[in-house]
Amino acid sequence: MLIVVVAIAVLTAVATEFAYNSRVDLQLAANQRDEVRAYFLARSGIGLSRLLLRFQKQVDNIQIPNIGALLSSLTGSSSTTGKSSPSTGAGTQQPSTGLNIQLWKLARIDCQMLQMMVKAPFGIEKAVKSPAPVRGTDDQEVASRMATRSFGGFNGCFLATLGDEEEKLNVNKLNGLQFASQASVARLLDLLGDKRFEFVFDREDANRVKVTPQDVVIAMRDWIDEDETQSALNLTGQGDPFVKGFSDENSLYDRYVPRYRAKNAAMDTLDELYMVNGVSDRFMAAFKDRLTVYTDINSKLNINTDDPLLLRLAILSMVDPTKMPPQLADPYFMEDLIRRIRAARLMPGMGMSVSDFGALLQLAGVPVNASITANVQGNRLVSDKTSTFSIKSVGEAGTVQKTIEAVIRMDDQGLGRLVYWRES
Repeated sequence: MLIVVVAIAVLTAVATEFAYNSRVDLQLAANQRDEVRAYFLARSGIGLSRLLLRFQKQVDNIQIPNIGALLSSLTGSSSTTGKSSPSTGAGTQQPSTGLNIQLWKLARIDCQMLQMMVKAPFGIEKAVKSPAPVRGTDDQEVASRMATRSFGGFNGCFLATLGDEEEKLNVNKLNGLQFASQASVARLLDLLGDKRFEFVFDREDANRVKVTPQDVVIAMRDWIDEDETQSALNLTGQGDPFVKGFSDENSLYDRYVPRYRAKNAAMDTLDELYMVNGVSDRFMAAFKDRLTVYTDINSKLNINTDDPLLLRLAILSMVDPTKMPPQLADPYFMEDLIRRIRAARLMPGMGMSVSDFGALLQLAGVPVNASITANVQGNRLVSDKTSTFSIKSVGEAGTVQKTIEAVIRMDDQGLGRLVYWRES
């Protein structure tokens, strides 16, 4: 009996261990299967988003005539005041305008959208009819062998969200041409110097560094410029906004452990900002969604943004710098102006042209930069179209989630050029 009891105990332990290992292996296999499903679901979200952006590019290229301007040119007077247009004049051919429909805001890229695009419901196998009986088999066997799963028949779901990168401030423009650099410095100081973000600069960070908005702008410039000399800010508005100083720009990073040096090249990812002196977790929490490094250095600030802070920067970019009205410093006036701009948009997903944006500012008593109103297509400051988009696609299968973040630049005739890709 002792031998039997020992044998039963040993066999019970072995069987229990075998059953436990089998369950673990089964769960690992299921998790691996769900991980693969979630990954490719996330890839599906990226692919559908790029297809939608391709349609968006086609819509942006559609030109429609300016009906009001054409009528005024035919009658020889403006449709609103009875006078000829100050920018084009009577009898001048009026430029056509593009559609400002933002498809990427209107459409929801998820598995439900894919379900509407396919014929069969998810997870239902559809048997294909046999074209003709096969010798030696019956129709049912042939149909079972030829049964296929319809496109979209999978377990899980995905959701992709798109964002406009050109409505944000490009940090790499700090090392651009003099005109672009002046505008970038002014807008960046307006953003960092906002009263709502004073808490970012009122204490030391983890490296015991306390900086001002001007210090951070200088550190960003020194990180991407070619020399190793620390810069200084020239806020007079004349000449280069950055002048060479006398100290070593790498001395700021000698106190860090481990020590490192400035990159002296353009930033490739937004996470590189963490390496810049004065940029902390608190700084990135406040400004990460309003800064970018992925747009072209010659891109313009998009005025069709829903972020009130970025819309304020678009307004300041339109204002004539020689006639800066004092009411723009009033937060109540600025809030009311932003509310007027939002109300002027026809509906969600409909943008506003640069000329309409400028006319609305002039109606509120804000002088607009003449270089923008005189030549809307040739201005170097703002735009109403976007060619660089960020995509965040989350795929979920079972208990597994996979996230893919990408930045696409629509500068070709295909599905866009991949600028950034990250999987997590």
